[in-house]
Amino acid sequence: MPTIPAPRLHDLGVELFVACGAPADEADVVAAHLVEASLMGVDSHGIVRYTWYVEQCLEEQIRPGSPVEVVGGSGQVALVDCGMNFGQVGAGRMVDLVRQRALDGGIAFAVSRHCHHVGRLGAYPQSLAEAGLFGFAVANSQRHGHFVVPWGGREGRLATNPLAWAAPTRGRPILLDMSTSMTPEGKVRTALHAGHAVPEGRILDGTGRPTTDPAAFFGDGDGPPQGAILPFGGDLGYRGFGLGLLVEVLGASIAGVELGDEDEIPYINGFSLLAIDPGAVTGEVDRFAALTEELRAYVTGAPSAAGHDEVILPGEREFRMLEVRQRDGIPLPAETCRLIDEVAERVGVHAGL
Repeated sequence: MPTIPAPRLHDLGVELFVACGAPADEADVVAAHLVEASLMGVDSHGIVRYTWYVEQCLEEQIRPGSPVEVVGGSGQVALVDCGMNFGQVGAGRMVDLVRQRALDGGIAFAVSRHCHHVGRLGAYPQSLAEAGLFGFAVANSQRHGHFVVPWGGREGRLATNPLAWAAPTRGRPILLDMSTSMTPEGKVRTALHAGHAVPEGRILDGTGRPTTDPAAFFGDGDGPPQGAILPFGGDLGYRGFGLGLLVEVLGASIAGVELGDEDEIPYINGFSLLAIDPGAVTGEVDRFAALTEELRAYVTGAPSAAGHDEVILPGEREFRMLEVRQRDGIPLPAETCRLIDEVAERVGVHAGL
């Protein structure tokens, strides 16, 4: 499997998105986001998305350069129309908005309309935590992406509906980024490209039968899934189903988006973001980080169980992988390289992967 330096992949991403009509600053935001996702080991939301994003631009489903505007809400609450620009552009501006409003007023919440794929969801609460705030984010998809079955059902009714939160410490943030399904669709696609099986108990084929074959999940070719994904939790999947419903409510219902409202658009993320300034609660700006640092030490100080070397907090694996891949480069399956080379030619870019 080829291993490619991150700066080269970043420059390629910028070139691709500029060729699609993106302003250079927006192209840089998107490429930097996707490269960081791969650096952190979240390959399903990283470089593999170059191909799809270019295709979405060519199909005018992503509209580079479109304005991102506050169109509703009041006080500490905002409804933001992202204009079908790159999701990272819209979500990034929502981060800036809630960060400033939370610092000014203690708390802020924003929810989107017309937002394309936001990528690695954890990036947004992570950015807030790095500014000393607590951040919480969710992202749903409209019915085109509903291939997660409800608890007790056999046909998709929800998307993978991830949620993420981050809290500042005196070191790295504590960062949880998880889908409310047994696996994100992107990880199944990554397994397909790499020729790997998916662990048991996660996906169904097009007939509703359990499978470990990602090709059986996708069905005909590399297009939309024909199968389904199970809700998070295994035998306790009703818990993941409940969390998936929470994401649906915060990502769509609270924005006034009805089921089917945006079905004519092939891809929409209902993205919402909450920021809380802990200093506004206690009046002690640094105390929250000190307490979360104390919590980190207490939890990770637990004796490790059999089969485990240590106790680590959510996000730690990703931060460690970031250090490794910054040094060694990002591994890309040959199939991913081939697909990027092909789509690059369509926009007049020589990728050479």
